Amino acid sequence: MPAKSKKIAQQKLEAPTQDRMQHFRQQVYYWVKQIPVGKVSSYGRIAKLAGFPRHARHVSKALGLAHSDLDLPWFRVIGSDGRIAFHADSAYYSEQEKRLKKEGVKFVKGKAPADCFWSPHPNDEGDIAAEEFFK
Repeated sequence: MPAKSKKIAQQKLEAPTQDRMQHFRQQVYYWVKQIPVGKVSSYGRIAKLAGFPRHARHVSKALGLAHSDLDLPWFRVIGSDGRIAFHADSAYYSEQEKRLKKEGVKFVKGKAPADCFWSPHPNDEGDIAAEEFFK
């Protein structure tokens, strides 16, 4: 295959991936903005709401790439076990904990209790069934 054809083929492969990642980030930012004051959500829940279940780690990457002008409440996203994902000795951990406590989130043995977790669906007890999500 000539070099020019290879380059065009490569561009065609990269474009949809970049578009998907941009779409993913936009969805993550949208859902993170929906988390109310005093509530938290997990990386996995946000990934699922964004339409990319099983991509929880990408949620943290998307939040890390977010421009500060977006004013995202990034600190409301924690691990599914209720713990802050940053190392306990880090400045990020302290900042996240401080912001959550200021909003009224109480930590018990380093974990946010289940009643602090937010769901866009009133009777959601965990994972979202596809039928419920698309109602």
